Amino acid sequence: MVETAEEAEQRARVFWSMLRVSTAKLAMDAQEQTRDPSVDDCFMWEAGYPVLWRSEEAGWVSPVLRSRLDALDHLLAQLSDNPDAWSDEAITAMPLWEGARRAALDCLTLMPAAPWDAEA
Repeated sequence: MVETAEEAEQRARVFWSMLRVSTAKLAMDAQEQTRDPSVDDCFMWEAGYPVLWRSEEAGWVSPVLRSRLDALDHLLAQLSDNPDAWSDEAITAMPLWEGARRAALDCLTLMPAAPWDAEA
């Protein structure tokens, strides 16, 4: 089944929103991350990032943002590969986590909640 332009835009909006929520959760202060009951939303990254091309095709991702998102993905891959990175203590003390938070914040500053509204 061929996707219509309207369906493609709707999917792009959904994936953008997932990626933005995930990035916002990743950018939270370490103490907030360990206390936030919905912090697992940061794992929506794994659903949103692979389809970043949809947001790029829609014109919502600048080359700078793409580079920053790629760098954040690299940091998250390093965290995923480290079984010791997933305790509250590691989240608050591990330099790799702090780097991921800073990278996420850098991305978030370039990610409006609804970039499609800016097109109007």
